[in-house]
Order: sequence, then C-alpha cells, then structure tokens
Amino acid sequence: MKKIAAFMIIFLFLPFSSLNGSNAHPMYVNNGAILYVGGTGPGNYTSIQEAINDAENGDTIYVYHGTYHEDLYIWKNISLIGENKNDTIIKLGRGEVIIAEKLRLLEIEGFTIRNGATVPAGAINIISCRNVNIEGCNFLNNFYSCIAVYRSINTKIFNCNFSWNLGGIDIQESFCTNIQRCNFSHTIGSIMTFLSAGNIIHECNIVNGEGGIWLEYSIFNSIQHCNFINMQIPAYFFNSFFDKWSGNYWNESRILPRPINGKISFRKFGVTIPWIQFDWHPATKPYEW
Repeated sequence: MKKIAAFMIIFLFLPFSSLNGSNAHPMYVNNGAILYVGGTGPGNYTSIQEAINDAENGDTIYVYHGTYHEDLYIWKNISLIGENKNDTIIKLGRGEVIIAEKLRLLEIEGFTIRNGATVPAGAINIISCRNVNIEGCNFLNNFYSCIAVYRSINTKIFNCNFSWNLGGIDIQESFCTNIQRCNFSHTIGSIMTFLSAGNIIHECNIVNGEGGIWLEYSIFNSIQHCNFINMQIPAYFFNSFFDKWSGNYWNESRILPRPINGKISFRKFGVTIPWIQFDWHPATKPYEW
C-alpha cells in the first residue's frame, strides 16, 4: 500500500495531458526534410536504419512498400511513415525495435511489424519518452510484447491490430498511455500495466484470447466502450485503485453491473484478499466500428 500511496503523490503533481480521452489525435508538427526508403527514386535509401542515421530532429522518413529485414534503433525526434500498413513490413531480426531514451516527439505509422520480440522485451520499446504516437500498424507473430512502454509519458496507440502474439501492450512505470480503437485477437495477454497511472483504454476489441486487461499496482485507469468476447480472463487487477470501467461489452447482454475480480494485498501483514471492481453500466450488445 505504501507503494501505491507514493505513486499517487507523484502522479498528482505531474503535468500530464487530460485523462478524458477526448484528444483523439495528437498534433505532430514536423518541419524538416523528407527522406525516402525503398521505391525507385534517385537517392532513396535501401535501409530504414540508414535513413534514421542521416535524419535530423523533425525529419520525416517515408518508407515505400516492401519487406525490410532489420532491427531499428531510433534516438531522434522523427516521423516514421509506411506507405501502406498491409504491405510495408518490418521483419525483425534480433527481435526488437528500440526507441531510445529521452525522445520528446516520435510518430510511427503504417507498418506491419512481425516476428519480433524474441528477447524478453517488446517489438517496439518506448523508453523514457514523451509524446510518442503509434498509429495504423499491424503486429503479427511477435513472441513477447508487441509494444513495451517504460517510464514514458503521453504515449498514444491508435487503430492498431494485434494478432497471434504472446503479448500485446506492456506498460510499466508510465503515465497517460492512451490506447484507442485497437483490435486484439489470439493473444495471451492483450494489455498489461504495472506501476502506471492515467491509462486510457477506449473502444478496443479484445477477442478470442486468454488474458484481456491486467492492471497491477496501477491507478486512475479508464476502460470504456470495449468489447470483451470469447476471452478466458477478460479483466483482472491486483492492488489497483480508482479505476473506471464503464460501457464495456462482456460477451453477453447485461443489465446489472458486471463485477471485475481481482485482489489486494497487505504486505505488512502478509495478507491477500479477493476484491471486486464494477462496470456499472455494461453494454447490452457489442460495439461495431
């Protein structure tokens, strides 16, 4: 409980973005050059990493369709844009796209990222960053997490598809991670949080898998208007408080509030007891977007 109390104090005094989820699309203003990868243009790069190496803060890297076999290390504030998410494919070699520490602006959009995270991390790792936007991407056949968010603020993940992965999104020691309009299927753990606060999970489909949303030592989370269909464990929490579950569809039509089972522990006394949170207004039918 001391861990939660200290975490709440830190959270209340940090200037984070609104938790209501109304800011559906962040503003990215990149006024730099455009570097091209693939295609047939003169001077185009053949490697995404080579373009990153030559880019400056504020540049955009545009990647033409094709399959790129490489691991990426990004340490600059750039936009990385794929031509089409279905046929602009990054097949990871060693197993991770690493987002370097202390970035203040990063956009990744329009890729299929597959066969990654063969090491205990994420296919995309966001480490000590602010204002990262990942939008319109497919994640397929990644062994560990697809996106791992570590000690970061204001990460936005929109309109992404996660299929046949061991893990979906893993959030640790981070604030204001915003996940909207994402689809998770055939995944063991769709969204997991640890020591995080202000997470927004809205309008997501979480279907045909084992674990849905797992909240651990996390506070002030908002889970609204999601579909949980054919999940073994749709939602679970451990020592998480002040969460808002509202308007979710829980595999069947419900009128009464839907309980979410979890546990809280009192380490000082060596006691762990069952606890319940509620979706007070569950949806009566699945959402269609």
